[in-house]
Amino acid sequence: MTAGTRSAPHTRRARGGPTQWHLDEARSLLLARHGYLFTAALSEAERRQLHETSAVSIPFLGRSSLLVTGDDGVRLFYDESRIMRHKAVPAPIATSLFGAGAVHGLDDQEHRHRKQLFLHALRQDELDRLVPIAVRRWRVQMDQWRRSGSGAVFPSAVAAFAGTIIEWAGVEESETEMVQHGQWLADIVDGFGVVGPAYAKAAVARRRCNSWATQLVRRQREHQAASAESWLGQVASFVDADGQPLPERTAAVELLNILRPAVAVSWLATFAALALTEHPEWRERLDEEDPAGPQPLAEAFAHEVRRYYPFVPVLAGRARHELDFAGQHIGAGHRVILDVYGTNHGREWTDPWAFDPSRFLGLDPCDVPHFVPQGGGPRESGHRCPGEGVANALVAVAVSELASLSPEPPLQDAGYSMRRMPTRPDSGIELVP
Repeated sequence: MTAGTRSAPHTRRARGGPTQWHLDEARSLLLARHGYLFTAALSEAERRQLHETSAVSIPFLGRSSLLVTGDDGVRLFYDESRIMRHKAVPAPIATSLFGAGAVHGLDDQEHRHRKQLFLHALRQDELDRLVPIAVRRWRVQMDQWRRSGSGAVFPSAVAAFAGTIIEWAGVEESETEMVQHGQWLADIVDGFGVVGPAYAKAAVARRRCNSWATQLVRRQREHQAASAESWLGQVASFVDADGQPLPERTAAVELLNILRPAVAVSWLATFAALALTEHPEWRERLDEEDPAGPQPLAEAFAHEVRRYYPFVPVLAGRARHELDFAGQHIGAGHRVILDVYGTNHGREWTDPWAFDPSRFLGLDPCDVPHFVPQGGGPRESGHRCPGEGVANALVAVAVSELASLSPEPPLQDAGYSMRRMPTRPDSGIELVP
């Protein structure tokens, strides 16, 4: 594969690619830096082995690691008897994105107990409460577009989704404060996976968000500012597996671990807008759905956006003990890396490089092992993201609302980098109401 090329149909939209990976040391650096082109740094023989057996041993960050993909790779990666999460994600990324002591780095009973906090907060009745807030706030953004004549999806999504999740969580603050805190949360997401100014900006935003969330938890514990049933109230009162309330800073981190991912959906909403401009036949079908009733087309479209476009490149675990898998041996404590982007476009899919929302009509995506845009495995007991339903619902709101806009967007750069993570169209996708 030459620099900057891909076999996917949307190659024309993607820019950038790895170069000169003939040395293992250089290749390890490229694997860490080239995001969604992660597997492009492999040799031809290694790529063939990964395709044929779902696994290949590679040097990564100075140690032998096992790269896995497809149904078999997903089953291994989410087998808690063989794979653990403790210290699996490199510290600079884990601390910046998830926060110290977060549920993402826990294992076994400690993880299952902490995860109940998220599962309780994100049950269906809470999702039903969230969606109308998102619709209302998204329409505020679109009203602003109509007054100005056009609008960019990405900044509007950040404002709408941040306001939605902060309001839903029971945090009472002004609209100006919501905009500021939403931008901090977006900065954390934007810079976690890059080297340079964006990472420094993300680190500053993480410190600011930690301070803000800690103050919210402290105020809730002292004055019960929010209802006990709210996300803020639940985090502040949660008793951990050791029988003690979460430390104040840990509670703040977990408070942010629902707020931040909801803002991260802005990246997916921007890709949804791009998909609507490139697939106008779906725009017409979506516009015919009843906005007051079930919207299976919008939900299916949102699932396909999450599958098709780049969001999470890889996920990392560590082997609990020495293990053999698909003819490969990995030592205890060594990393096992799930190729998320590759799995979402793997051979288990029918026509994987076609954007086709109909593949999700009448289907629960959690029943598809190789659908892993936000992790895989069992949602209730494993490490699959408990907020997946929230993410898809927010994308579906954006899809439903955007489908009614003009199908002819202004001339703009709709390209996106396949090396930067997270990535999105550079223009933010400007549309005309």
